[in-house]
Amino acid sequence: MPETVLVTGSNRGIGLAIVKVYLSKGDRVFAACRKPQEAPALKVLQKEYPVGLEVVKLDVDSEASALAAAKEVGKKTKSLDTLLNVAGILPRPHDAKLEDLDFKHFNQAFETNSLGPLRVSRAFLPLLRKAKNPRVVNVTSGAGSISGKNYGGMYAYGTSKAALNMITRTFAFEFKKEGIVGVALDPGWVKTDMGGANAQLTPEFSSTNIVKTAKKLTIKDTSKFIYINGKDLKW
Repeated sequence: MPETVLVTGSNRGIGLAIVKVYLSKGDRVFAACRKPQEAPALKVLQKEYPVGLEVVKLDVDSEASALAAAKEVGKKTKSLDTLLNVAGILPRPHDAKLEDLDFKHFNQAFETNSLGPLRVSRAFLPLLRKAKNPRVVNVTSGAGSISGKNYGGMYAYGTSKAALNMITRTFAFEFKKEGIVGVALDPGWVKTDMGGANAQLTPEFSSTNIVKTAKKLTIKDTSKFIYINGKDLKW
């Protein structure tokens, strides 16, 4: 059965790759990003998928923007099967030492990486509640794993993703009785503007596996921290 999904941060990188995979499977996709007018790749996809793709303006740092986007999407669909919170930032330099940290980077990282998914999930909750098997997939990072941390650097990014992991787990337990799945998913180290050229995975490989895993999620999987293949990761 075709699904209705919304992907944040869909104008480039992993988000864009995820949108392409869902569209190729015949699903209906709401591609959300801050500046749709500056998203040429989405414009090209709209011509290829005039029925399956809707581009939505959404700034995850703004509650008003999230609510406006949810209202717009609500006019076009009665429910939302899957919400993928992909939008994220990596403050530079990511490997800054303690003495060189700019604490503004923490504020920026938390607003987008931690609170962003929380804002969007709350805004789209009414539509998720109307789906038969609603899923919220928060794209996190291995850098947010506390038990897996064995290197210095990534203070702001890693801390914001660790916070997202806790937010995801808390969300999952709160909405388990309602049948809403919530998972934190590590996309792997991907060759994007954020991941860099030395990364191990292509956006196509990562996104294909993310979509495959997301489609299989059930309430039994809720509150997990997983990799793109669905295997459990250490918090």
